[in-house]
Amino acid sequence: MADQILSQEEVELLLQTLGKGEEGEKKKPEEPAGVEPLDPNMFERIAAGRISGLELIFERWLGNLKRALAPIVVSISGVYKEGSSIIRFSEFIQKLPVPSAIGIVNIAPLRGSCFLVIDPKLVYSVVSVVFGGTSRPYRIEGKEFTRIELKIIERLLKAMLSELEIAWNTIMEVKVSLAGIEMNPTLLTVSKPREKVILLKFNIELEGSSGLAYLAIPEETIKPYIELMKGIRESEGDSADRMLQALKDVPVKLDAILGYTSITLGEVLELKEGDTLTLKKSVREPIEVRVQDVEKYKAILGQVGNSKAVKIYNYSE
Repeated sequence: MADQILSQEEVELLLQTLGKGEEGEKKKPEEPAGVEPLDPNMFERIAAGRISGLELIFERWLGNLKRALAPIVVSISGVYKEGSSIIRFSEFIQKLPVPSAIGIVNIAPLRGSCFLVIDPKLVYSVVSVVFGGTSRPYRIEGKEFTRIELKIIERLLKAMLSELEIAWNTIMEVKVSLAGIEMNPTLLTVSKPREKVILLKFNIELEGSSGLAYLAIPEETIKPYIELMKGIRESEGDSADRMLQALKDVPVKLDAILGYTSITLGEVLELKEGDTLTLKKSVREPIEVRVQDVEKYKAILGQVGNSKAVKIYNYSE
């Protein structure tokens, strides 16, 4: 029995060991660096492409935006879709810089407000182009837009909304109007933070720069019409019309041939300023009008104001 009794040193060592074990149980394990809590909202995202009618509206709208904005921004080179999704309204406004050009939009008979947002970098580039400058990207300083900048923003928004109304009316009759312009995203209270919005993201390219724009439609606003939108499919006729419309925007070369003559290489080398070349065609004869180097029309030479002009009078088979 005496051999089984622990010495004082052994007892103290055992107590120390047990104490360390209790402290180890109380100590919480450290979380690995870079790990973030799981956001359950990420599972709520769905593809807005399931609403086929709405995607068709987006496609037709973006297809005509370049033409609609060209009178304001002559250097616009294209409008391209970046994607569409359904996210929380709070998540949407958190991503917007200050200031932002936020158009508050009414689409009657839809209830509530929608939002058309233009990135401030794009706004500054457009303002520069309008006043004869370059479209290079500008630094955002967080200042509010000036009155002149707000006027240009208003013109951009109204031109874009006019085309949106035309595109939407191919699906259902609506009236689209601009209710106001807001610069600070945090002041938007027309939608609840946890409300979902259908978000269309697209890129507007200028010569030398580009910028993003967004169209946000609250899900509750479109909800009464979702079944109607889901039931719409693009027909073959619609596809042909879109292709035809796209072909109409393709630039072609047009030449009005005033006449011809033949000279030798030696005569070419002797040509100097003020020399006159006589063409083998009378000024009263019709001239050829060629499209992509193919003769298509006959025309008469004339003048409109201070510019020379030709008047088409016959189509060449």
